[in-house]
Amino acid sequence: MTATVLALALAARAAAEPAAATTEARPLMGTLVSITVVGASSRTARAGVEAAFAALDRVDRVMSEWRAESPLSELNRAAGSGRWTSLPADLCLVLRFALEGSRRTAGLFDPTWAALRDLWRFDQASPVVPSDAALQERCTLVDYRKLELDPARGSAACRARLAEAGMQVGLGGVAKGWAVDQAVRALRSAGLRNFVVQAGGDLYAAGSNRGRPWKISIRDPRGAPDEAFASLAVRDQALSTSGDYENFFVAGGVRYHHLVDPRTCRPATASRSASVLARSAVEAEILSKAAFILGGAAALDLVAGWSAAAVLVDAEGRLVVSPALAHRLGGRTPRPRSARALAGRRPPAGTGRHRRARRASPAAASPPGARARRGPSLPPTGRRRS
Repeated sequence: MTATVLALALAARAAAEPAAATTEARPLMGTLVSITVVGASSRTARAGVEAAFAALDRVDRVMSEWRAESPLSELNRAAGSGRWTSLPADLCLVLRFALEGSRRTAGLFDPTWAALRDLWRFDQASPVVPSDAALQERCTLVDYRKLELDPARGSAACRARLAEAGMQVGLGGVAKGWAVDQAVRALRSAGLRNFVVQAGGDLYAAGSNRGRPWKISIRDPRGAPDEAFASLAVRDQALSTSGDYENFFVAGGVRYHHLVDPRTCRPATASRSASVLARSAVEAEILSKAAFILGGAAALDLVAGWSAAAVLVDAEGRLVVSPALAHRLGGRTPRPRSARALAGRRPPAGTGRHRRARRASPAAASPPGARARRGPSLPPTGRRRS
């Protein structure tokens, strides 16, 4: 999954710590990864940042299905052959975590979604909605239970195989969260305690920002790319946001986006965005996908089972908030614009992909709305926050 959905409010504040912030941003894993460190000397911060980016680069090299030479690509090429593929320990750990996430979400999160990648294309000038027949045929290949792992004796490495030809594993819904957690570990090993690591919509905020909690803004799913509708104070936790506004096209008034429901192999329809606060970035990323697909009060119950909490904007623009976060949010209700209202509107360059389709299955656009369903609505402030 790609593109930034969160913005950090890093306004300068008078505080006891005199050290300036050290910030570094680099393109990795199909997005821009940034690290900000405060309260440390420049030399210590730079050393920690370099170690963190080394950990991030390792994840990109090993777990990218876009790199032909990666171990994950080798696994995908062997799908259906019956041949086991030997994998390094870190990839095995991520695959185990992905399968456990699949089981705990009853398949709402499924790393074998990638069999659908060439059907749902959002990088074309005139995207095409796949036919029902094509989706039905390909959907049989989306099943995490057909991904087998065989642990190696005396090692964290493993062997893996995919049961059917045409199956593919895509770790876009978990690898960035895992990478953020590895960067956090590297920064802490360097003696750093106050920092933020962000990779697209996945973020971990450690310690404080000069004595105050880090303030994280959540993007309005129908606002401008830099427009937030809520903010949340975060300390030593991860926040991940999944939204229907990054890679999408509109056809016949219907928004088709990249967050596909593995049960139907079509873009999920319950939500506009889902933000999950969790103990680790990998948990938050898995849960934000599952919560987006499930939607509503059921999604809140799901994330609560992981000791996490969520802020959802449903398909009609209503706010759905975990009770644990109801009094921690600041902001307003999200904008109530529908998919149909955006049909002729392109986002600015670099903010996502929005195309018109040549054809589409008939379906109705979600009607606009901005009423709260569960948990109180955010009080409107009349100001944009980022």
